[in-house]
Amino acid sequence: MSQAQKDMFREQELNEIGEAIPKADGECLSEIMHNVLKDRRLSLVTEEEVEEMVREYLDYQAMKHGHWGT
Repeated sequence: MSQAQKDMFREQELNEIGEAIPKADGECLSEIMHNVLKDRRLSLVTEEEVEEMVREYLDYQAMKHGHWGT
């Protein structure tokens, strides 16, 4: 697989994960991580990257709904 193909596949995987995060049941990091990854096998994306995406989503949701202190 060429580097361009790997990059394209990785980007596709990141997009799919990004779409799955808001749809995952759960209110905390571990619940959402479990539900996003339970039927998915990661290839070019690490669990740490998925965790960071979930953290960013939760931070955004907290700020959006006023549950975030300044």
